[in-house]
Amino acid sequence: MDTQTMTHAAPARAVAPRYYWLWHLAALKVLDADFGAAPEPVPPLSQSALREVPVPQIRSTVWDRIPGGTATVALIDTGVSRTHPNLASRVDAERSIDLTTHRYGAQSVPVADATPWTREGRRAFFANLDLEGLQPLQLSSHEQDFLEAMVEDLRQSQGVTRPLSDGDESFSAHGTACAGLIVGEPAAVAPGTGALLPPAEAFPDGEPNPNGNLLPYFGVDPFSRLLSIRTSFESDPYQFITAFLYAWQHKVDAIVLPRGLPDPVRAPLQPKEDLKADLETWKSRDAADLFQRLQMLGNGSGDPDAAQAGFQPDRPWKILSHLIQAISRHIPIVCAAGNDGESQLIYPASLADDSNGIVSVGAVTAEGLRAGYSNYGEGLTLVAPSDDYPVYNRHQMRLNRFDPLIGLHDYAVGAGREHVYCPLELVTTDLPGVFGYDSGAQPWAQVMPAQGNPGLGGGYYTGFGGTSGASALVGGLLALAQRARRAAGKAPLGGHALKRLLRRASSTAAVVAPGYRPLTPDTMNADDETLLGPAAFFGAGLPDARLLVEEAVAHP
Repeated sequence: MDTQTMTHAAPARAVAPRYYWLWHLAALKVLDADFGAAPEPVPPLSQSALREVPVPQIRSTVWDRIPGGTATVALIDTGVSRTHPNLASRVDAERSIDLTTHRYGAQSVPVADATPWTREGRRAFFANLDLEGLQPLQLSSHEQDFLEAMVEDLRQSQGVTRPLSDGDESFSAHGTACAGLIVGEPAAVAPGTGALLPPAEAFPDGEPNPNGNLLPYFGVDPFSRLLSIRTSFESDPYQFITAFLYAWQHKVDAIVLPRGLPDPVRAPLQPKEDLKADLETWKSRDAADLFQRLQMLGNGSGDPDAAQAGFQPDRPWKILSHLIQAISRHIPIVCAAGNDGESQLIYPASLADDSNGIVSVGAVTAEGLRAGYSNYGEGLTLVAPSDDYPVYNRHQMRLNRFDPLIGLHDYAVGAGREHVYCPLELVTTDLPGVFGYDSGAQPWAQVMPAQGNPGLGGGYYTGFGGTSGASALVGGLLALAQRARRAAGKAPLGGHALKRLLRRASSTAAVVAPGYRPLTPDTMNADDETLLGPAAFFGAGLPDARLLVEEAVAHP
């Protein structure tokens, strides 16, 4: 687990390194890491508080406190690479499903397992689906009939299985990155054979993988498993209803939705009052007119992707909203707060409140500040580590002073409105090849980075962030809690109960290791938000994995 020491240089010297790949696990206290002595106090804007911080030496992990057990996390996203060495034994290929290419579900099977003449097989993916235990959904009688008819149709349906050599993994970079943060495994091999080992065997008995492109990478809970539910970005409510029903049918321990849903009514963010006031001035009348027309598009008028005129076009979207909230009371649903830098959450994170088990997650940096892009405000449950983003508006300035072109710019901002940009980002699993984030070489090329491969580790890894990455990390924490329950001989917790424990295990006074600044509110993005307290930025704060596991095991 030891790696070479990396340091964060002063802004005047060099660009900060990207791949400090375990810091987020230390920040969540999944790892007990020694980062060395705190650096001498420095001016907060001339040098980062993270300068000269070595790679941690790992003393213990929260996994040591959980004697066995497993949990399953459903990831509703763009799909996941099943062949990635850090995910190979963690993805539940038998139950994972693709809802983008067939309305009743598709699943790829290895070509070697198919008969010579097989093109497509048939499989009933929803044969055991029912709504028992989900009532009341608080739907009207017509809406309830609509949903029950859809469930019956799914129950009688036949999906397809397809022999595909690559597992149909194109475009799954986002899901693969999130999967690594949740359940990534160390890719260790059995001595003398080179065969990949699952984590339960890898940690005591495994050897480093001989593939020099691979990091001994792992996510928050490498002992749990992931059920991938592949969905597209189309404005299709039936696809997402089907996805959540599939997760419900398989009684997973947690659901992670690391992106928003394109509900034409509930998804559009509302403009801030000070922005609307600016648009009402004489000089802004043309911009205001454009803004109004764009808002009409967002509400479905003239938008080809919006729900079209017809009888109750909002009905399936409304059913989806009620279904998500009902399922969350039984199974916690983790949602990304959004990357708009707004004081409102994207949908469906915006549904989170004390009555359900929806966990809305914002992002914080190792400087203890809200990430420059992270949404915040009412309904935010908590935060998790992620990367940062430059901000320059009339409310605050946060510049990447590690950018080699920073000397070409001359920025100024009011006193107390400049905030430290954090260069650290999450490192996670990537899809090798042109469809990955870093467009690295295909793994079979066996090209080392030093020999010209443009992707870190042969294209196996990438820098990542956003509230997507933060929500994936929280999904891993929920897997830890549920796995600890099983190891203690107790039943998994429902979404509402586990959300309460997660909040109880979080603190707004926490320090985001390897930084030294506690969570600190920034100067926000609107005129009327200067008096907001820490909860607006951080919800219950940064969670502590060890405390969460203890709380989960102690809970009746």
